Amino acid sequence: MRGMFDKDIVKLAWMSLWRRKLRTILTMVGIMIGTAGIVIMISLGVGLERSVTGELEEINMTSIEVYPPYDMAGTSGENQIKELKKKDVADLEKLDGVKAVTPLYMTSGELSVGRDRVGIQLVGVDMHQADDLGYKLEDGRFPRNNEILIGSALLEEIEKTIGDKNIVREPATIITMNMMQESLEEEEVKADEIAQDEDTEESLDFQSEQSPTEMVENKNRTKISGILTASGGTEDYSAIMDIEALIKMTGSSQIIETQGYSSIRVIAEDTEVVDSLSKEINEMGYMAYSTKDMLESIGSVFKYLQIFLGGVGSIALLVAAIGITNTMIMSIYERTKEIGVNKVIGASVNDIRTQFLYEASFIGLMGGVAGLIISYLVANLINLIAGIAISAQAGTTETISIAYISPGLALFAIIFSVVVGILAGLYPANRAAKISVLEALRQE
Repeated sequence: MRGMFDKDIVKLAWMSLWRRKLRTILTMVGIMIGTAGIVIMISLGVGLERSVTGELEEINMTSIEVYPPYDMAGTSGENQIKELKKKDVADLEKLDGVKAVTPLYMTSGELSVGRDRVGIQLVGVDMHQADDLGYKLEDGRFPRNNEILIGSALLEEIEKTIGDKNIVREPATIITMNMMQESLEEEEVKADEIAQDEDTEESLDFQSEQSPTEMVENKNRTKISGILTASGGTEDYSAIMDIEALIKMTGSSQIIETQGYSSIRVIAEDTEVVDSLSKEINEMGYMAYSTKDMLESIGSVFKYLQIFLGGVGSIALLVAAIGITNTMIMSIYERTKEIGVNKVIGASVNDIRTQFLYEASFIGLMGGVAGLIISYLVANLINLIAGIAISAQAGTTETISIAYISPGLALFAIIFSVVVGILAGLYPANRAAKISVLEALRQE
């Protein structure tokens, strides 16, 4: 006798589920909570990753920062690069795939606009390569001589201090603190004299007397030539000017000679050569780090975070799967005679097994869909509350996406909940299929 058609099995499975509506709904709620837990947990990891990487992607992706190598073991050889000098800039300019190279010198100071002062970080770059460095202006023009560019975040700090007024092309004063000390040549001569002095106590006294302790303010007139467009980088919080003008203004030529530049920035011709260029720079003895490297590092961290959060949420789904198994086993006890009758009228062992698997998959599907709907509601609520809190604190109206449910995640949630339902129903389905017809018919 031939078995049942699939549509008959599906219809019978659906009808069997709703004979015990409350039990089916409660089992489905377990899957709903488990699915919602996984989706919300993973969406938090995805949303945080998008927020962080989204800001970094606004930075020039072809930029590579070059530093002297950091040797923790202290095993630097004679040819080890210790400071970044003009020769290093020239060597990096010769590499294939390089679009622009600029040394960077950073120092701190204050900017005086009118009667108010604001603490700033001064960054010196080669302004002749401003376009290749990726600098874009929101207002004004690129600086000349002692003029400066103001980052967007620094502009907000200045406006908080002096009020909301246009400061582009306005005169200002850069204030730095310089140390009162002898010239480098004189210090070297005195150091040699100290080294040759046989009286240790006199040498120490001499060093103590000559130690520079007095700081004086160095004031230089400047003009704010323009405002940088926000990029998400450190330039947003800095005042940018030509490096030669900054070194001359702060009297830092001796510091550059002895300690070198703060770093060197290399701009690749395109993103495809960034990895190979970074590797080549590292092989030259430098320490190179690109925005692309940073994104990859952050991405790997967030992938582990998503796995962890998903694992936490899957605990609830595991409990729900046990609930499905329990529900199906209880259903077998209640429907033993029905199973025997179905076999007598032509249902095969495979038909019985398939019917119970359909029932389990229906519970997983309905619970998964309901859980996904709950996840979207909770995610939107999280984003709304976070947006209100952050906007109130930062004084902005930007949309915040702390939780983000991608289409791929939504599809994965549905498929995963159905698979969990089927796996949870395997044991009850096999058990139902093995019930003897005679034993089933004798069941009261």
